[in-house]
Amino acid sequence: MSTRGAAQLAALAFASAMSSQSAGQAAEPQAEALMREHKCYLCHANRDRLTGPSFLEISARYRGIPDAAAVIATHMRHGMRGEGPWHMPPHPEISPDEAKVIAQYILSLDQSQRPGAAAPEPAQPFAGIPSGS
Repeated sequence: MSTRGAAQLAALAFASAMSSQSAGQAAEPQAEALMREHKCYLCHANRDRLTGPSFLEISARYRGIPDAAAVIATHMRHGMRGEGPWHMPPHPEISPDEAKVIAQYILSLDQSQRPGAAAPEPAQPFAGIPSGS
């Protein structure tokens, strides 16, 4: 391959990486809105383990798995059993398209989190949940 060809290939790879990163960032507000709407933050947080694993843990668990977004979306909609006494209940109210947006956002977290960067968390607890219970 010529030097010019290698340079063009490198430029194409860089542009592709930047456009996929921008697409993930563009979907971020939509995904977070869906996660609040469907109350994902009742059991999960971006960084901390609650009743369920953190979204960063989920992202790390599925990293490198072909069609990881589809697998996560299926778990959201159909539920799954994990370790411990708790399980992910099925959420058929989440549409396949919404589940895909949320799953892609979860998978993007490991790439977008930098050491020392604050991960977005819900601003307040959901109404109707007594504190300290």
